[in-house]
Parts: sequence; C-alpha cells; structure tokens
Amino acid sequence: MKKIVGYLYILVGAACIMAAAFIIRNNLIENEQAGSASDQFLEGVIEQIPNTVLAASGDMPVVDVDGHSFIGTVEIPSLGLLLPVQNEWDKKAARYAICRYMGSVYENDLIICGHNYEEHFGRLGELNTGDDVIVTDMNGISFYFKVSNIETLGATDTEEMEAGDWDLTLFTCTIGGANRVTIRCEATGEFTETGATPDVLDAAEKSKHIRKQD
Repeated sequence: MKKIVGYLYILVGAACIMAAAFIIRNNLIENEQAGSASDQFLEGVIEQIPNTVLAASGDMPVVDVDGHSFIGTVEIPSLGLLLPVQNEWDKKAARYAICRYMGSVYENDLIICGHNYEEHFGRLGELNTGDDVIVTDMNGISFYFKVSNIETLGATDTEEMEAGDWDLTLFTCTIGGANRVTIRCEATGEFTETGATPDVLDAAEKSKHIRKQD
C-alpha cells in the first residue's frame, strides 16, 4: 500500500512539473509573439514620421498601420525600449502593442498602459526615480519626462490611477493581475523644435526593436 501511495505522489509530482513546463513554454512563446508584433508595428509608425518636425495643433495625430491606429512612440532608454503606442486601449489589440489609456501628451495628462510582456511593459518595475521617458507624436515632436514616483495600485483602483496632477503615467499588471505597477512622470519642459530632425529617427536607427534590413 505504501508503495502505491509513493507511486501516486511521484505521478502527481511529475504531472505538476509537466504542467508548469507547459505554462512556461506558452508564456515564452506569447512573449516572443508580442515582441515581434510590436517591432513590426514600430517600423510602420517610424516610416510615417516626417523627416522634419511639424507644428502641433488640435488632437494628437493618428496613423494607420496594418489596420491598427497609432499616436506615436514611447522610449525608455534605461530599459532599452522603443515602442509604438496604439490610439486606444483594447484587450485584444494590447497583445500586439501598448495603448493609450486616456489623455494627451499635449495636455500633460497622458496615461499609457501595456501588458506585462517583457518586450512591452513587463520591466516597468525596474525603473528608478529620475529615469528618462520620451513620448513622440506623429508630427515628430519628442516630449521629455522624468520618472517622479513609482507605486503599486490594486487592479480595480481606476479612480486612483486617473487621480493626481501627473504629466505622464505608464502602467502594467503584475503577474497574476492582482496589482498594477504604476510609473508617474513629470515633464522636463524639453521638446523637439518645429523644423528640426525628429529625435526618434535617431533612436529608431539605434533601437534593437527595428529589424535591420540586409
């Protein structure tokens, strides 16, 4: 009887290990697919940014890339990220690229959200106060921010997420989705002048997210 129980424990343990390995494999595949999709959209966004910065007016301009709408890019140099930003949050679309949750970079109230894929916003928790964040619109204007506060909010704390006089907010869910890693940023007042070469073009040339063509 003891031998049978022992065998059962072994079988259960083996099944748990196999299930864990299956989940890890799926997560790795999903992460890779998310990063690849974001990279492809980034190329389409960069291609539509003008060679000289245009003046901003009205709402943030929106461009279409393969049926998805984008408002520009967000760059986080300390994490080696340059990501395209979709115009609106959508659960399905967020699998491919980060999204505007609400607000505008022109009004200093932009909130951007993304899944916790490693190549999206999965490493936001590694940021430190004072780190740079750069948002570029489709006119080629780069707006510069500094990380000012890092906090963890509950998954349902919508009012708290939208509260406060923050110039820029980035957030993602923790593993399991119980909380949200939330990065609050303040504008430095620096931005790319009209008529200049967009800073993001140089960043894209150096970025690992732009696939180099032979």
